[in-house]
Amino acid sequence: MATAGHQWLPESWKVTLDRPLTTDELYRAIHKGGGRKAPGRDGISNEFFKTNLERLKEEMLEIFTQMLVKQKLTEFQKRGVIVCIPKSDKAVAPDLARIVEGRIRPALVEVLHASQHCGVPGKSIFDTVATVRDAVVYAEMVNAPLCVLSLDFKEALHKISHKYLFTILQSYGFSDALLRCIENMYTNATSVVHINGHISGPILIQSSIRQGCPLSMALFALCLNPLLYRLDQTLSGLRIHQRQR
Repeated sequence: MATAGHQWLPESWKVTLDRPLTTDELYRAIHKGGGRKAPGRDGISNEFFKTNLERLKEEMLEIFTQMLVKQKLTEFQKRGVIVCIPKSDKAVAPDLARIVEGRIRPALVEVLHASQHCGVPGKSIFDTVATVRDAVVYAEMVNAPLCVLSLDFKEALHKISHKYLFTILQSYGFSDALLRCIENMYTNATSVVHINGHISGPILIQSSIRQGCPLSMALFALCLNPLLYRLDQTLSGLRIHQRQR
């Protein structure tokens, strides 16, 4: 079933996305993270959690279960830090974002346009380059006119409103529990500016997807998806990688 110009997520995926948090998911989220760089103002790097994971895994599993399943996310856990030179805008709860991203990623194949490569398992930017190359070669072989349009989304992540983000996620048919988890990560989220050792008061963030957040690529692809479907429906030209259903 299609809605809002894109593919609806099959009902069977809701059970998969809402399954209880497992130790394997926690392990993957911790070990997929960066090494010695501190994720926030607490100064504790991901290396600490990797080193002490066996000792802390039960407590960490309970903490992330509270955040993911019971929707208990504090205001401090949603607060980012903007450091002036060098620039940084990190998600404060990167491991929760990695867990959610790990659950959403397999479902992207179901809902994203067939030409979408960003964040889709098994696809990369090299597939995009190959697609453009093949289209140019085909046009030359059949002597057909071809226009290749490249769009540059200036500050694209910063300009996505949270209202649009939540609306578009709901339109795909994600479960209420998963939607609430993502909404809790973004609703009333704040950032503080850190300059020369001084930290400003919290600034309410009402738009933007966090740079550097493990979940950002998937969220951006889902937000961009309706545009790809609309272009596919309204523009004439080659139809590449059409998904058979």
